[in-house]
Amino acid sequence: MQIERGVMDITSLGPGKRFCVWVNGCKRGCPGCISLRLQAEAPQNECDVEEFLRDFPLSRADGATVSGGEPFDQPSELNKLTRLLCERGIDDILVYTGYTLEQLRARGDADTDAALSRIAVLIDGPYVRELDDGTDNLKGSANQRVLFLKQGYEKKYAAYRRSERAMQELTMEQTLLAAGIPPTGFAEKFSDGKKNG
Repeated sequence: MQIERGVMDITSLGPGKRFCVWVNGCKRGCPGCISLRLQAEAPQNECDVEEFLRDFPLSRADGATVSGGEPFDQPSELNKLTRLLCERGIDDILVYTGYTLEQLRARGDADTDAALSRIAVLIDGPYVRELDDGTDNLKGSANQRVLFLKQGYEKKYAAYRRSERAMQELTMEQTLLAAGIPPTGFAEKFSDGKKNG
């Protein structure tokens, strides 16, 4: 699987302290995407999912979030990732995708279907900058849906969804990174800030 990074203890992409995985590769090119760098495929980041997970103390994670990039552009690897997360005791798996659930199910692909069977919460649909109203801490624009594919998670996520959007700053390998659903206008402000010094 082409994986940009994995990080423990993320609190800005779902409730609790989560293990988050960002994958490389997305052909959608949504205007205003906060993850432009992850749109390109990165063969140099190809890794074995099982070996990748060995580096993380998953037993302490309250859940896992998979983003990108587009996770469902690597369906067989996403299937393996979700299976291994479940085997390691993580049942609360949240996945972001630019596809709709209907598009994913219409594929008729065994790997896609298997991954969907393990995902607790799916955020589906493309990011649309004009529909970014900032009202939901879990999704970037109003057209996207928060779909509970497993029962019993609505209550766990309810309070988190009502909280304000916040970006979590991380420093990895001397690089400053931000994780989370950006406040409305964040991309433009960030871009302006870089231009202005």
